[in-house]
Amino acid sequence: MELLTKLGINWQLLLAQVVNFMIVVGALSYFVYKPILNLIDARRERIRKSMEEASRIENQAKELDEIRQRELRRMDMESGAYFDRMKKQADALHEELIASAKIEAENLIQAAMRRIEEDRRKMMEDVLSTVRTVVIKMTEKILEREFSAADQKRISESFVKELPALLKS
Repeated sequence: MELLTKLGINWQLLLAQVVNFMIVVGALSYFVYKPILNLIDARRERIRKSMEEASRIENQAKELDEIRQRELRRMDMESGAYFDRMKKQADALHEELIASAKIEAENLIQAAMRRIEEDRRKMMEDVLSTVRTVVIKMTEKILEREFSAADQKRISESFVKELPALLKS
C-alpha cells in the first residue's frame, strides 16, 4: 500500500472504482449484454430455420422438376406411341381403300367386259339373223328361177346349217 501512496494513488478510491466498475459490468451484462446475446441467438435461429426452409424448398423444386421431366418424357413416349398407332391405322386404312378401289375397278371392268361380250353376242345374232334372212330370200329367189321346190328346200337347209361355221371362220 505504501507503494500506491508513493505513486499518488488513493487505494480506497481505487477500490471504490474497481467495485463500481464491477457493478457497471454486472449491470451491463445483465441488462444489456444478455438481451443482445438472446436477440442474436434468436436471429441466428431464425436464419438457420430460413436456410433449412430454403434448402427444403430447393429440394422440393428439384424433385418437382424431376417429376415434371419424367412426366414430359412419359407423355412424349405416349404421344409417340399414339402417333405410331395412328400412322399404322392410317396406313391400314389407305391399303384398305386401295384394295377396295382395285376390287371396285376390277368389278367395273368385268361388268363392262360382260356388257361388251353380251352386246357383241347380240350383234352377232342380229347379223347372223339378218344374213340368214337375206341369204334365204336370195336363195329362194334364185331357186325359184332354176330349181324345183324340193331342191330349193334341201339347198336352203344345207346352207342354213353351214352358214354359222362359215361366218365364224
